[in-house]
Amino acid sequence: MRVTSWNCYKGKRVDSSVGLLAPLRADLVPLQECCRPDGESTSVIWRGKYPLQGVAVVSTQPELRLEPVDIPSLHPTVVPVIVHAPKPFMFVGVWTHKPFNPVAWKAMSACFAAADGLPVVASGDFNSSPGVIGQELTSLRFLKRMQDELGLVSAYHHFYGEEPGDETRASYYHLFKESKPFHIDYCFVPESWLDRLAGMEIGNFADWPKSDHRPLTVDIKD
Repeated sequence: MRVTSWNCYKGKRVDSSVGLLAPLRADLVPLQECCRPDGESTSVIWRGKYPLQGVAVVSTQPELRLEPVDIPSLHPTVVPVIVHAPKPFMFVGVWTHKPFNPVAWKAMSACFAAADGLPVVASGDFNSSPGVIGQELTSLRFLKRMQDELGLVSAYHHFYGEEPGDETRASYYHLFKESKPFHIDYCFVPESWLDRLAGMEIGNFADWPKSDHRPLTVDIKD
């Protein structure tokens, strides 16, 4: 299974964004900052606070049917779905807002509880990094709680063996400037799935000029 997460930037359409990502051949695509699609189906689930500012979880494979999960008071741009694969799991598309790390933790702990024992995978723009001024401690605390309390590990940091805040590959370029790289996009997988991580990739700066973010792709053995 291949997951590609991308903040497509300021209200772009789901279909056109998925089309841009087509060369990456993802099975599941969480999109952030996309506009509301014309309709929902078992392959596209969208949530948002405003019609032009939401998150979609998209399945590109008919056999991976998506079922939305209703969680009261959940942050409006967090999208939990059940993926009806041969072995079902919960997938959470994420785009968090200020104060970022507390918002992300509250949303993820609620989704984890609602999963009722199913494995949980979460991917998206968490807006979290110890490299961001003011988040030096809160981001590290969030990442630690994700692993210690929910058993969820950042695929990037496990795969590359890098520490949060010391990433050599950026997922976000502030103000579209190559000189201002940050790593604020994640894919979290269960600790029990770590031996199934088969690949990890982040788009380079030059190839994705229409967004300040770069696609983050994770390969997980079925």
